[in-house]
Amino acid sequence: MSFSAPTARLLLTTLLCSGAVACSPFKTEMPPSQVTLPAQFTAAPASTEATDLTTWWTAWQDPLLTRLIQQALAANPEIRVAQARVQESRAYTTMAKSALYPTLGATAGMMGGGMDWRHPVPPLLKMAEPNIQDPATGGHLAGITMAWEPDIWGGNRARTRGARQMALASEDILHGTHMAIAADVAANYVTARGLQQRVALLDQSVSTLQSLLHYASARFDAGQTTQADLETIRGQIAAAQAQRPLLVAALDACRHRLAILSGQPPEQAPDLSAPAQYRVPAPPVTELPSTVLERRPDVRLEKHLLDASLQRLISTKTDLLPRFGLEFFGGDGRLRFDGIPGVSGSGGLMAVNAYLPLFNAGRIQSKIHASDAQLHQALATYDQTVLTALAEVEDAYENRSSADQSITSLTTEVSALSRAATQARGLYEGGRFTMQDVLTTRIKKIAAQDDLATAQTRQALATVQLARALGGGWSNQPPS
Repeated sequence: MSFSAPTARLLLTTLLCSGAVACSPFKTEMPPSQVTLPAQFTAAPASTEATDLTTWWTAWQDPLLTRLIQQALAANPEIRVAQARVQESRAYTTMAKSALYPTLGATAGMMGGGMDWRHPVPPLLKMAEPNIQDPATGGHLAGITMAWEPDIWGGNRARTRGARQMALASEDILHGTHMAIAADVAANYVTARGLQQRVALLDQSVSTLQSLLHYASARFDAGQTTQADLETIRGQIAAAQAQRPLLVAALDACRHRLAILSGQPPEQAPDLSAPAQYRVPAPPVTELPSTVLERRPDVRLEKHLLDASLQRLISTKTDLLPRFGLEFFGGDGRLRFDGIPGVSGSGGLMAVNAYLPLFNAGRIQSKIHASDAQLHQALATYDQTVLTALAEVEDAYENRSSADQSITSLTTEVSALSRAATQARGLYEGGRFTMQDVLTTRIKKIAAQDDLATAQTRQALATVQLARALGGGWSNQPPS
């Protein structure tokens, strides 16, 4: 099949238009961020090597905690939703990329039927040949079509880059979901363990108070104490017993949450009857603030959304420029009439189209202004996310440091009260203290132990918060 001279000129014109300009004449730059990153985190410990936080929970050395986190990462419904969104965004990227290539298609058709001429078959001829029919016709047409709009100004390429940024953003959502679920499991686990410890201490306190009430009642019968002392002890017992249902309910809520995070109903909450084995690790050492921000999925997400907004603005600006299109049809066809020689042939048709917007009542300019405003909104959101991330890291380090200091003081207090309880028991046996002095000292010790258990839970939660603030809990491997 050969092209005529006009067709060849059309094809040459299209190719020249496609290669004349390789990019949009509009220079659209990314607006600068308004956030100045600090050189380092103020509260972070100094070290030459950063802690690997990919699976930070393994440093706690608790097999049950590790198993619960692994189960949640494998079965949590939120992760399945995020994985599906990644696949969806990748499909949209392929769709956007397809606009850069020609569209090819095949077409075919057949036709046939009788023809009712204005002068039908004469009656005498019809009587002589009863089977004679009116002339019939038939034919077919088959060919290939092609349509292509060359991306002269780069609008489609910008849309493709924007779709790619959205796909990367969906991957960061998946990474952030992994990170959040691992931290949520650990937080509920250590909270449940702390509540278990507090329930046990509360039971010890109630038992000691009941012993004190029994002793005070005997002294009351002997006329050595007053009814007011007895009522005071009874009030302390009632107050302690009132706390137990609240602690148990909070403990069950943590266990139910652990089941939900693993994709199971609350009735299948994990059994935490065995003693806890976790050991709160030292505060993780981080890199530079810029490195932490590059790792945090929420910051990466906003950065990809910002880049997508820039590409959307670039693509929108190209709507002001002329558009060119190339169409082609090549095929073979035949038309046949009974009694008349058939007509057949093959060939091709080519057309070059051009469109330049002249008047649209400001619609394109408004789209450009809207895209530009969306770009600046995305930049402001990115800056806010960066500031929030920096604050979360600093706060997490401060919370861990304050919890460490509190534990040091409370440990000293518990040690002192333990010695005091031992001494009080010895003084009682020597006749210098009463049993009430011994039991009162023991109650003070249990109260200090409860404060220490609360501080230890706060320390564990601060460590989990720190690992999450530093962007730990997800792998840098591409999601499946």
